[in-house]
Amino acid sequence: MSKVIIEICGGIASGKTTFVSLFNQKKLTLLYEDFKKSPFWEAFYCNPGKHIFETEISFILLHYHQIKLALESNKNNLICDFSFLLDLAYAKIGMTGSKLNAFECVLEEIKRELLTPEVIVYLDCDSQTELNRIKRRGRTEESSINLDFLNFLNQALALEVEKIKSQVPIITVNSSEKDFANDEHIKKEMAKLIDDFLKMQK
Repeated sequence: MSKVIIEICGGIASGKTTFVSLFNQKKLTLLYEDFKKSPFWEAFYCNPGKHIFETEISFILLHYHQIKLALESNKNNLICDFSFLLDLAYAKIGMTGSKLNAFECVLEEIKRELLTPEVIVYLDCDSQTELNRIKRRGRTEESSINLDFLNFLNQALALEVEKIKSQVPIITVNSSEKDFANDEHIKKEMAKLIDDFLKMQK
């Protein structure tokens, strides 16, 4: 069996990193988004509309580079706490015209080289829950994020998930209700979802 790529997608504070951390590193290579490697991420959070083009181009290249290196150096299947689908949703809410066309051209080039994800786990989380979590974790750079922005992003992501579900299997998890951060039973349930999927691929 060739390597499997599992992408986790969801809005800000939907639980992507927590979800990936549930898995056994002996079975899966866990890839975490190193967002601070983008030179634009702080500027983006201060003014998303002004800095979205350079930010999102840098993020898809960072994601591409992380997956590329992992595929070259590791025999395990990959599970990523980021998704090109979310990158596209960000682009769709902040770009138009030639900038959006340029972004989509870069993304298409990346997709031509990398393996298509075997499955995408969609963490469906309501915007108010996300905002509450953002406030609780208290990251300074996220202090300007508001409910309207989260609503726009979540709506854009839901549209992209709907478009791609005929091409890639989607596992939808209501991460507003499924407390896989703290509930041991739910943690095991989430891990079983992925284990069962991988067994089907053998």
